[in-house]
Amino acid sequence: MSEPHNNLDVSPDGEQSLDGIRLGALGEWIAARKLEEEGYKIVAQNERIRGGELDIIALDGDVLAFVEVKTRVRAGVFKPRDNITFAKKKQIRALAAAYVRRNSSRKKLTIRYDVVEVIVDAETLSASDVKLHKRFFD
Repeated sequence: MSEPHNNLDVSPDGEQSLDGIRLGALGEWIAARKLEEEGYKIVAQNERIRGGELDIIALDGDVLAFVEVKTRVRAGVFKPRDNITFAKKKQIRALAAAYVRRNSSRKKLTIRYDVVEVIVDAETLSASDVKLHKRFFD
């Protein structure tokens, strides 16, 4: 899990840094690798649907998992998952329902909502901690 992401900003003095968008992309890349290690098959990433975007859609056996990824540079009192509000859960459920309506072959699958938390080391830009939470808000 320690491979650095290739899409980084490099400052004039050669230091690597991440803005919010690139941090999110790095976290999603790390999360997708974690899911694959856990046996998930990635179906889609950054799936745009009217009203928002689903981070990762994956098959875990015969379960269609809608995976929200939360990434932070350092761990603290609050965990990345603490930023998933009631409104965000409602949005993800609505987006998932729209995805299933649009993809009729997925209608018979059981649906689950998972979260992957990624903590990135600020110096190495690699994952220092990755946690998968299955059935986070089923």
